[in-house]
Amino acid sequence: MGGTGDLHMMYRYGLLAVLVSFFSVVSTAMAQPVSVPLNQGDSRWEVVLDGVMGGLSSGVIEETEAGLLFRGSLRLENNGGFSQIRSPIEEGSLGDAEGIEIEVRGDGRSYIFDVRVSNLQVMASSYQSVFETKDNEWVTLRLPFDAFAFHSFGRRVGVVGEMDPALINSVGITLADKQPGTFDVEIRAIRGYSTRGEYNSRLAKLGAILGEREAEAEQSPRREVLANASFADRVIEVCTLAIDRGVPMFNDGQPEACASVYEVALSSILLLGRDDLSGDARALIHRAIRDGQHLHDASERAWHYRRAIDALMRSYKDWA
Repeated sequence: MGGTGDLHMMYRYGLLAVLVSFFSVVSTAMAQPVSVPLNQGDSRWEVVLDGVMGGLSSGVIEETEAGLLFRGSLRLENNGGFSQIRSPIEEGSLGDAEGIEIEVRGDGRSYIFDVRVSNLQVMASSYQSVFETKDNEWVTLRLPFDAFAFHSFGRRVGVVGEMDPALINSVGITLADKQPGTFDVEIRAIRGYSTRGEYNSRLAKLGAILGEREAEAEQSPRREVLANASFADRVIEVCTLAIDRGVPMFNDGQPEACASVYEVALSSILLLGRDDLSGDARALIHRAIRDGQHLHDASERAWHYRRAIDALMRSYKDWA
């Protein structure tokens, strides 16, 4: 093995060793999103009730070890039926975000996350997105801005254009599901997210590690790096490695890290298999990454990528 082609082959089929290094740091390679303060000393959260319309609903904010607890009682008398908390945020702080990511533990009810923008001064209006909670279970949800709809006085208004995230100056959480009774939802985190930034960050980290390994191969041309195996073998080994790294993360309550491992494994196979990857496999990976980046829930995203990895393994086991 001394030619340039052999070195390139060693570089490409050394992917298994590369991913061992990469997966160990994948959780720290993710972009740091902009967070909305929850500590009452650093934020200006307030309660807004239907009493402004004659309603009788209640709501209070309590600080917890995790963040904030929003609890109260929804009542429908006197045309009431909503309880809300909201806080101003710095305009421009979400300008690079593609949506809102929240970590909540609720009561199984449906809530509304809403944002207000500085360029629309319409009474009782906001862009809204409904999210579901699970009873006494923490969930991480992603609400893409392109799924928010503009509402005024609780009714959707279709003539307003798309929201500009850079103009968001207020965020809120509302219960208005028309189901009377007590409620409680605890919020551990509210932050902007960018799949584009996270994805580029992970690929940049992968590219840096690949570059280091390629340089090592050029300096030590006699070093063998699993070059005697077929591309199908390498795909199966990379997929198996991703599962070995991702499953413990998922079981430890880190579905986002697990999803990142799976996503990067798929991306790396796509990147390094550009000459050997079948058209069907290439389409499968492209579709999985595209759809996965728009899934709100980290657990759903991890399972989505896992199903793609399993399908990829099944298709290549026939060739290994």
